[in-house]
Amino acid sequence: MKKYILIIALFVTALSCAKKAPVQVTASFTTDKDVYQVGEELIIKNLSTVQNNILAFCKWEFGNTGDYRKVYTIDVEGITFDKPGMYNIILTAYAEQGAGSDTYTKQVYVIDENDIPFADFTYPKVIRKGVEVPFEDQSTDKVGGITTWLWIIDGVPYPYRSPSVTFPTAQNGVEVSLTVTDAFGASDTKTVLIDVIE
Repeated sequence: MKKYILIIALFVTALSCAKKAPVQVTASFTTDKDVYQVGEELIIKNLSTVQNNILAFCKWEFGNTGDYRKVYTIDVEGITFDKPGMYNIILTAYAEQGAGSDTYTKQVYVIDENDIPFADFTYPKVIRKGVEVPFEDQSTDKVGGITTWLWIIDGVPYPYRSPSVTFPTAQNGVEVSLTVTDAFGASDTKTVLIDVIE
């Protein structure tokens, strides 16, 4: 009997001395996009995980440096911004009983309708087959600046600002489109149909 009591005592001692598995908190979330209109709701999905513990609560901070709204909940809804600008979203995820935390930050850009780029271009009024045709970008953007241009001319892509193209045959209704994108991912497209004559 004493032998069994000794074995049980050793087992209990071993359990009490065993180290607990380390707690690993990983804060993470996604937003449905990176550029929003003023007043548009952000769709946020919390992807935070906790190993060897449970997710107890989250602190969300929304705003610019020194001016943050704070929300204490695991999932958030109804977050909007009423002024254009670059905003931080900061998530701090906490494990239960103070076992650990982690922080993740993402930036989103909020624009109003006047901040999106405006795609525009010029080209000669008369376009003849076999003659090089310059397409001149005239696009504008008030905030951020245009960073990419993508032309589709008669089905062929041209990923630079102002291409020159030669049409080998005369044809009517050739589609020319230009899509411009600014530094914050907002874009606009202009499309025209042109005629190429002999």
